[in-house]
Amino acid sequence: MLVKRTSRGLRLKSGSNPFMHFPMPASVEAAQKKVLAYMLRKGAQTEYGKRYRFSKISGFDEYVRQVPMVTYEDIEPYIERLKKGEHHLLWPNKIQNFAVSAGTTGKGKHIPLSEDRLRSDQRFMRKVIISYIKQNPNFLHFFMGSHVSLPGNIERLDSKSNIRLGEISAYLAKLSPGWLSLFQVRSPQTMIREEWTEKFDRTLERAVQSDVRKIVAIPSWALRFFQRALEITGKKHIRDIWPNLRLLICGGEALNTYRPHFNQLLEGLDMDYIENYGASESYFAFSDDLKRTDLRLIVDNGVFYEWIPHPKQYKDKLQGQKTIPTWQVEKGTPYSLVITSNSGLFRYMINDVIEFRDIEQPRIKVVGRVSEIFDRFGEAVESYEAQNALEATARQTGSEFSVFAMGGLIDPDIRAPRHYWFIQWVKEPENMEEFTRLLDDNLRNINRHYHNRRESMGIHPPVILNLTKDAMYQWREKHQSLHAQTKMPRIVDNEEKITDMIALCRKSISDTDKKNAS
Repeated sequence: MLVKRTSRGLRLKSGSNPFMHFPMPASVEAAQKKVLAYMLRKGAQTEYGKRYRFSKISGFDEYVRQVPMVTYEDIEPYIERLKKGEHHLLWPNKIQNFAVSAGTTGKGKHIPLSEDRLRSDQRFMRKVIISYIKQNPNFLHFFMGSHVSLPGNIERLDSKSNIRLGEISAYLAKLSPGWLSLFQVRSPQTMIREEWTEKFDRTLERAVQSDVRKIVAIPSWALRFFQRALEITGKKHIRDIWPNLRLLICGGEALNTYRPHFNQLLEGLDMDYIENYGASESYFAFSDDLKRTDLRLIVDNGVFYEWIPHPKQYKDKLQGQKTIPTWQVEKGTPYSLVITSNSGLFRYMINDVIEFRDIEQPRIKVVGRVSEIFDRFGEAVESYEAQNALEATARQTGSEFSVFAMGGLIDPDIRAPRHYWFIQWVKEPENMEEFTRLLDDNLRNINRHYHNRRESMGIHPPVILNLTKDAMYQWREKHQSLHAQTKMPRIVDNEEKITDMIALCRKSISDTDKKNAS
């Protein structure tokens, strides 16, 4: 612990120096080669490592030739055996904890959590805190007042089993130092046993009566937390509820998507934002510079990275592509991420698309998802293409948005395909007709398939609907399992879900019109 309580408040412990911990490695290549050698040495003791002869592998080139890239489905048989009590399958020793993936696509995944992995996560979080302290000389503010966190929960696989399933945020809350509970609005040990809605409501009820200074949550839930706080208190500004709020730590979703909303809601507060990039599989990067929006990639903490340049969409094509190590990447190229981690994931494919902003001390930006694609009418629009088109249109029209989703249906009125865009506005465009036309043009410039289908009227002009916070919450409540790491999808490729979102947006607009008329 870096500080101690005294009669005069919080003070640094004698001799403690938070700035000397966790220096960044001088050589990315050396650090990553060291991580890979460690993984192979540990993995050689397992069934998987013996199958692929890890003990005979001497370096990166041999590793990628000898060991296949895999998805969750490829290693799921091993994981099912682990959950039945077998051990030394993917990582040495017995594994009893599993992180439940909360991605936007596919069914739930149970990622093994070794003790080595959990220690790496704790080191990662210490790096985050120490980085923040280093940038804030008056860092004792960090330890004062109350803190709010919204972790997930942990459950046993069944009443007779010692196997536990939970979100990674819940495991980190469970492992957090006891002294942190002194600052929490509610005990993390209590919250990880609660159902999500109950946890959210009880924490909010306590928080509005407290001097909250730091909040940890995924951005969409932080946004909902602020909005509900204003609703139940009747205040107009968050600063009227929490005048000393200073720090928001987010992960699980891109912070920049929500930043305009946060800037509006938190106006008048001297806010700092920290973004963590990770998944149930591991933590990878964080914002170590409060003045930048890209993230520092951590290369010496239990994860070895490979990168697929210009990734293909489909698994069989993606697995056939060549990977390169971190010390060979280039700026501006889109890459798909492949990891080897100390949970026994070897050449495991992560679904994100990433670009490097710096390669000497690697800095990255997550720009999309590999499999988030809308291809119902042959247009093959990827999520990052949709986002790029929307961002360009917002710049052209002086408008601002936070959350968006896109899907498509056969419009029953014209009996022809068209896209629907659901956008949560921070600042609406003055001319929605012009915005719609520009968005259509920008997407046509980005995506050739979409352009061809629009030119032939195989797809009709898009429709834009206002995605209010109530409409979004009602849709998520119906179609998603709400918990700490639930993400709002950017691509909605399910007819029932698209139809429901259209109906909820239109109902919300109608309700607003009626309210204004009265």
